[in-house]
Amino acid sequence: MIKERKYEVIKFVEHNGKCRIVMDCIPGRLLIYRLQDGGGFTRDIIFGWLGMLAGELDKYHRCKREQCYRYLNPYSILVTGENKIYLLDLSAESNGFVLQNMQKPAMREHFVKPVIHIKENTRLSLDLYGLGKTMQFILARAEPDVTLSRREEFLLSGIIEKCLGENPKKKYHSLKEVQKELPKVSSIKNKEQKKQQRKTVLIAAVIVLLLTAVWAGKALAYTGNTEEITLDTMEETAYI
Repeated sequence: MIKERKYEVIKFVEHNGKCRIVMDCIPGRLLIYRLQDGGGFTRDIIFGWLGMLAGELDKYHRCKREQCYRYLNPYSILVTGENKIYLLDLSAESNGFVLQNMQKPAMREHFVKPVIHIKENTRLSLDLYGLGKTMQFILARAEPDVTLSRREEFLLSGIIEKCLGENPKKKYHSLKEVQKELPKVSSIKNKEQKKQQRKTVLIAAVIVLLLTAVWAGKALAYTGNTEEITLDTMEETAYI
């Protein structure tokens, strides 16, 4: 297991709708190592990472209007002990290993867009592609621990397809669109809570029905006994 250490990261300060970049040094582990260790993954954690990743990338584009992050991959993303996501500062000398890794054929083949069409927004399409491939990587590594519903699988595969931009008719035009379509952690919790509530209500209804049936049985038995006693009394009176 690779232990936590400090990395130079990009942080964003938002004020009155504007965003600016500040640099910071934060302890954590690279996403690649966090995923390699495995275990402890939940849907909330994974969906939270995907949402934060798209959000951090969107803030970067808002601050750096003429520049893309370009090298988004599991080596350029920091995960803190609280499962927060940060982008590494690629201009920092200490993070030079990210660019070195991107020279490896396997990394370039998987995380760098092979073809850029003339009409494409290069700055956006490069980062969307890296985002889609990174989401693929996260979901594949978390699969043993996290089981997705068919609806979630369909939703996420559609989001990744649009990020990769292989179909010109199905692609994103902004990172905000990605954020809107990604499943929200709060909505997942609400769904789970509603399911649990429905189960609780169902169990309570079954218990009430069973108790009602028991009470009804006892009432019938009591009524039967009362009728027998009445008949016996009447017979005794007639005899007298």
